[in-house]
Amino acid sequence: MRRAFWPLALLAAVIAVVSGLAGAEIYQWTDDNGRVHFAQNLSQVPARYRARADWRAKLDAAKSNDPVQRISIDPAAPDPTASPRAATSASAVAGSALTGQSGAREIYKIQVSRAGTGMIVEVRLNNSVSAPFLIDTGASDVLVPKRVADQLGITLDATTRTKRYSTANGIITRPVVMLRSVDLGGALVENVPASVTPDLSFGLLGLSFFNHFTYNVDAANGILTLEPNHLAAAGAIRGGRSQAQWSSEYLSLKQRLTMIEEERSRTPSTHSRELQRLTAQTDDLERQRGLLEAEADQARVPMAWRD
Repeated sequence: MRRAFWPLALLAAVIAVVSGLAGAEIYQWTDDNGRVHFAQNLSQVPARYRARADWRAKLDAAKSNDPVQRISIDPAAPDPTASPRAATSASAVAGSALTGQSGAREIYKIQVSRAGTGMIVEVRLNNSVSAPFLIDTGASDVLVPKRVADQLGITLDATTRTKRYSTANGIITRPVVMLRSVDLGGALVENVPASVTPDLSFGLLGLSFFNHFTYNVDAANGILTLEPNHLAAAGAIRGGRSQAQWSSEYLSLKQRLTMIEEERSRTPSTHSRELQRLTAQTDDLERQRGLLEAEADQARVPMAWRD
């Protein structure tokens, strides 16, 4: 795979920016042999390593019952307290991705590259541009670097919907776009919500892609396994998002509008400039709500998900 190694300083900067995006991640730790491991909850982390388990990747218990928040750890993965086993030979996984069949099950196995504690994969967008992405199953959306968006011909203007994200550096606002397709080693998803960011040199592959799969990380051997979960066909996810994710977006807008109205009620009528500012903010949020409604209509999101 191209670009198999990345400067650790660059990776550290990326992790600092995106750590706040992880609201439904798994625990991650590194054993004494330098191998990275993942667990679904803290009890699965060996006691001797719990103190060093990454707090930024803890599972959000409030969302643990969401059907799209699923990840399993390969039971064949080595015990981190045991002696290291021989590395998987290059012939065991041919190329960067393998597609197999187990009965009627469609399974994809993707070889990942390491960058510090992160995992990098090559992703093809809109069947036209390939770029490296960091796997981040805690990020709500796919994040596309601005330069990649430019290569895709994505146009951003004042009418583009925006979305707020919580990061380690505070709240940021990014434009939201719809990718025609995202292809990871043959595992292809169409109509994937994404945001465009100028801050990253490579992208983040988040839940708007992974919501379509049950996924397994064999961190020791560097293999990501994806199996389609067919939740989109069943209506459990719409437009790449679960009911909880759609409701969260609507709730965020509603809360911001309520805060502005409360501030307006406290502002004296003589403070015309401040009232104009609040009116402009209200108008912008109403416009954003209209754009969100249009996106939800296109994805056929039930009205019950929009509360």
